[in-house]
Amino acid sequence: MREVLLSECIDLLYESHFVISKPFGRSCFDLIAKKGNLRLLIKILKNIDSLSTEQSEELLNISKMLQAVPVIIGTRTRNSIMEEGAVYERYGIKAVTFNTFRDQLSGEPPVVYANRGGFFVNIDGAVLRETREKLKISVGELAEVSLVSRKTIYKYEQNEANPSAEVAIKIEEYLDVPLIKGINIMDCIDGLKSQKSRDDAFEKILKEGEDFKIRVIDILGDMGFNLLETTKAPFDAVAEESKGEDAENQNIIFTNIQETENEEIRRKAMIVDEISKILNSHSLLVLEKKTNENKRITSMSISELEKIGDTVDLLEFIEKRKKSKEI
Repeated sequence: MREVLLSECIDLLYESHFVISKPFGRSCFDLIAKKGNLRLLIKILKNIDSLSTEQSEELLNISKMLQAVPVIIGTRTRNSIMEEGAVYERYGIKAVTFNTFRDQLSGEPPVVYANRGGFFVNIDGAVLRETREKLKISVGELAEVSLVSRKTIYKYEQNEANPSAEVAIKIEEYLDVPLIKGINIMDCIDGLKSQKSRDDAFEKILKEGEDFKIRVIDILGDMGFNLLETTKAPFDAVAEESKGEDAENQNIIFTNIQETENEEIRRKAMIVDEISKILNSHSLLVLEKKTNENKRITSMSISELEKIGDTVDLLEFIEKRKKSKEI
């Protein structure tokens, strides 16, 4: 079932003119998709409640650094089949069915979201108040028709609460005005969790006894990169040149860190290189000692990395390696 859903999503994204990656295994996301300035990190799950806390945290952290939107596409929750046209949320990440995702791409956003107690909608509180006052309908009268309290009507008008779908329809019909607003699941999430600090990254990889990764991350941090260490992604770390959040052009390096090189490491590095091309960024494989040069992979030894001065020097080094491989 999951494989079928993944295949359907790939076909849909191609039809919608996205540039997409190959599917990833054992990752906090399955696909990266890009169209114009929109970047999506998509996780496919049969049961959306099977997403772990660790996976969600890493997906949110990577999304924040890449200025991307994380989306979960599934078919059911722990307790029931997911409703079409409704938006669910897990750990702050929006989750929808395939059909709801398809409708969103077609310009028809969902209007209902699931929460404790049922299904709710976002309404325009200002229009609600203006229309009620224009029609000379009291708060009490509208509350009585809607079967809610007057305090609740006030909250709706101040956008401090949202009604259930049933209550919203009653209000719209009584006032004869559209109030329900669509939910754009492609909007960047406000308040995404900040990426892990270097101390957080060190603490995690110290537990795993990966001293070599600590050395590399320490060197990159000293150069001035913002860093995100990962364990549930195809890459081991994301390094971002410190330019501030408002910078138009991000310089991102997807980094694989390994002491020794083998066929599996090269395969993984080529996948990461594909990601970097989709997102107009860079990829780098850092090794204890370099062996044979691979024309498809930009790699360097840790001794070469230690000789690099700062972020600009490393980015220039990577660009030169890229150009030499194109010749």
